[in-house]
Amino acid sequence: MFKEYGELSTKLYEITKPVGYSMGGDIEYYYEKLKNRQGPVLEAGVGTGRMLIPFLKEGITIDGVDISAEMLEQCKVNMREHQVNTNLFNQDLLQLDLKQTYQTIIIPTGSFCLLPGNHINAFLQRLYNHLKEGGQFIFDTLLPIDFHAGDMDISTHSLTEDSGILFTSTSEAIDWLEQKVSYIHKYELLRKGAIEKTEISHFILYWYGLKELELLLKNIGFGTVSYEIGYGQENDPSLITFIASKERH
Repeated sequence: MFKEYGELSTKLYEITKPVGYSMGGDIEYYYEKLKNRQGPVLEAGVGTGRMLIPFLKEGITIDGVDISAEMLEQCKVNMREHQVNTNLFNQDLLQLDLKQTYQTIIIPTGSFCLLPGNHINAFLQRLYNHLKEGGQFIFDTLLPIDFHAGDMDISTHSLTEDSGILFTSTSEAIDWLEQKVSYIHKYELLRKGAIEKTEISHFILYWYGLKELELLLKNIGFGTVSYEIGYGQENDPSLITFIASKERH
C-alpha cells in the first residue's frame, strides 16, 4: 500500500538535503566526535551520502548501510561526483549482518526513531555485535514536542524547467502508549502541470524516555551511557544524542 524511500522521496531528499548540508549542526557535531577516534566507522541509515561524503573527504574511514536501494544508488552517483569511494551495504538495519566490525557506529539526525519500537532490543543487539571492544554507538533520538495531529505542510521543489515534486506531509496521529507519531507523506512528480507519478509513504517515528533508553542500552551490554541535548548547545530540547560505549573485556 505504501512506498518507503522510493524514487521520488530520494529525488526530494537530494534536493532538500544535498551532500554537505548540515541539519542543525549535525555534520560539525559528528565530525568533532569522530575526528580523533581510531578505527573504521559505520553510518547506519546513510541515505544519499549527505554526511558520509564530507567525512570521506576529511579522511575518515567510514562505510554506509541503508535499506533503500534507491538512496544507495544516488549515494554512489554522489560519491563519483565528489571523487570518493567506500563500502555501501543494502540491508535492513533490523537484520544487520556484515562481515566486519567497527570502532564507531553512528545514526545521526533521528534515523534511529524510524526503527519499530517492538524490535528495538533485537536491533541494539545486532548493532552491539558489530562494534569492536571499546567501540562507541553514537545516535540521535527525537521527542515529539511540537507534534499536532492534522497539521499539513505543502511544498514544491523544481527538478527541471517543466518538472518538479509536490510534497505534502500530513501529521496523522500520536500514540502515547506505543510512543510513536505517524505522518502521511505524498510525493507527486509534476511535468507541465500534470501528475506523472505518485508515491505515498506512511512515515512513523518512535520515541523513548531518557532513562528508558539508557536501561535498554545497558541491558544489551553497553557500559558507559551518556547524552547531550541539541548537539551540546541545548537549544533544541527535542534532539538528544546518546553515546554508548562497549566495554573492553
